[in-house]
Amino acid sequence: MTGSKSPRDDLAVQMLALGAQIQGLRDQLANLAGLGEQVTGLADDVDALRDRVADLGGVDQGDAVTEVRMWDWTRMSREEAAVAWPVLLDWVSEVLVGVFDSVGQYSGRNVHLPICWYRHPDAVAELGWLCQEWIKIYRSGKGTSSAAGEWHDRWLPGVLRRLTRDSQMSACVREGKHVDPRPGQAVDDPDVARAAVQADIDRRRPEAAGLE
Repeated sequence: MTGSKSPRDDLAVQMLALGAQIQGLRDQLANLAGLGEQVTGLADDVDALRDRVADLGGVDQGDAVTEVRMWDWTRMSREEAAVAWPVLLDWVSEVLVGVFDSVGQYSGRNVHLPICWYRHPDAVAELGWLCQEWIKIYRSGKGTSSAAGEWHDRWLPGVLRRLTRDSQMSACVREGKHVDPRPGQAVDDPDVARAAVQADIDRRRPEAAGLE
C-alpha cells in the first residue's frame, strides 16, 4: 500500500533523533569543558597569588605560617620591606623576648641584645635569617626535631654571640646605650682603586693566549 511507512523509515527517524540528542550532549559537554578550564585557570591564578604573597613574607594560615623567602635586605623593594619588617619585629618580640628573654638591658641572660638592634644593618640581617629558620621549623609544617635542636643549640647562640661581641652592636653592649654605627668605606681612595684594578686587568694574559 503506497504512502505507508516501513520499519526502515521508523528506524531512520529514530536514528536522526538519537543523532540530534548526541549532538546536544556533545555541545553541553563542550560548554562544561570550557567552564572546567576556566575554573582550573582561576585556581592556578589563586595559587600563584598565594605563592607570591608567601614569597614576600609570612602568610598567616590559621595556626601556621608559610615558609618565607630568603630576605635580601640590600635589594628589598618598598613592598617587600613593608612585609618583612613586621614579621621580624613580631618575631623578636614574641620569640627572642617572650620565650628566650634575649633582648633588653635588664635581660636575665648573660648574653642579650641591646634594644637598638633594629638600627644596625648587620643585626637586622642576622636576625632576619634566624627568624626565617625558626618560621621554617615551627610554622611551615616542614620542620623536624633535629632541625629545631640545631636552631637552639647552634644558630641562636651563634647569632647572639656574634652580635654582642663582634658586630656594630658590641659598642652598644659596652656603653649600655645606642652607639651609631660608623659608616664603612670600601676602599681608601676610589680613583686610586679604579686605576689599580684597571692596571691589574691590563697586565693579565689574554684568555686566547692560553690556548696557543
